[in-house]
Amino acid sequence: MEPDKATYHRLVPDDGTLFWLLQVMGWIGISLLTYLSLSVPYDQYEWSYLAHNISQSALGFVLSLPLRYLYRAVWHWHIYIRLVVVLGAAMLFAFVWAALRLVLFMAMTGAGDLWADFGGWLFPSLFVFFTWAALYHGIKYYQFLQREQEVAVRAESAQRQEALKRIQAEAEAKEAQMQLLRYQLNPHFLFNTLNSVSALVTTARTDDANRMLLNLSKFLRFSLEQERVSLTTLQEELAALQLYLDIEKVRFSERLELVLDISTDAYRCEVPSLLLQPLVENSVKYAISKSKAGGTIQVRARVRDGSLYLAVEDSGADEDRFRDDAEQGRADTGVGIGLQNVGQRLETLFGARAHCRSTSSVLGGMRVEICIPAQEAA
Repeated sequence: MEPDKATYHRLVPDDGTLFWLLQVMGWIGISLLTYLSLSVPYDQYEWSYLAHNISQSALGFVLSLPLRYLYRAVWHWHIYIRLVVVLGAAMLFAFVWAALRLVLFMAMTGAGDLWADFGGWLFPSLFVFFTWAALYHGIKYYQFLQREQEVAVRAESAQRQEALKRIQAEAEAKEAQMQLLRYQLNPHFLFNTLNSVSALVTTARTDDANRMLLNLSKFLRFSLEQERVSLTTLQEELAALQLYLDIEKVRFSERLELVLDISTDAYRCEVPSLLLQPLVENSVKYAISKSKAGGTIQVRARVRDGSLYLAVEDSGADEDRFRDDAEQGRADTGVGIGLQNVGQRLETLFGARAHCRSTSSVLGGMRVEICIPAQEAA
């Protein structure tokens, strides 16, 4: 909003024009009122009476002009001093106007000495000038209140705009952080898969390498489609996890077993897209790949007390040397880059309402538990 534009509608563009318009209309109105209340009832239709009527209004018009500048000059004075000045000036100018009106009336109409009736001329003059002063201050105060309201509206509008900009900036920053975390996820998994493809080609397992590349393209296509959304249903998330495991099963064949233990109400809950893949990838890297016999990865999901509890656990490595290496590898990376990524995404999306913890699993390896607010997808 431009600072010099009023937020309220004005019939008159500025205060100066408004004053002159009201000044002219007011004194014309007094002239008409005098004509209807005095000339008509007393059959004073002669030109001299009409000329006096017009002359006294013109004289009042001129006499009241200095009051505008006087009242404007004392506007910021103390209220009691200003009140004395306003009333005193109105009485003085009313007295002068009454005297001049009487002199003009005697001169124009040829009436005799009427000074004995000066009180009858002074009373309406006081009424007119007191009314003029009251209207001037009333309009002035009304304009002042309008401007104060305008300032308040502008301030409130500016605060709302600042708040909206802040919310938009926070949303954009949040979205940028989420995209950054997603971009960290996909290349990490992609490099591991390409290394596996390279190993398959080196060992002349071209069919397996081709199948892995086809599954990789499906997974990446799914990942790109999910890039536009931050949340998805657990059912869709498990479908994405199955695409990832189809890739890994080319490497491990029957050595990799996935066990799903999902409650019915958990399937409809919203979860961050590609949330489980890095956790399962950790299990593959530090448990399944270091076990000659392979192993088991178990995914659990339960809804309890308004929260969705997810758990990914593995059977660990089956030899002491491999187990020690795996545990050392997880410790060196803070339970893995993927798990750190998951923790940051949960904090960005849910703040303190979510947590991600890692403990030992009864299966023999590691257990990662996630808790997020349970909310069904629309």
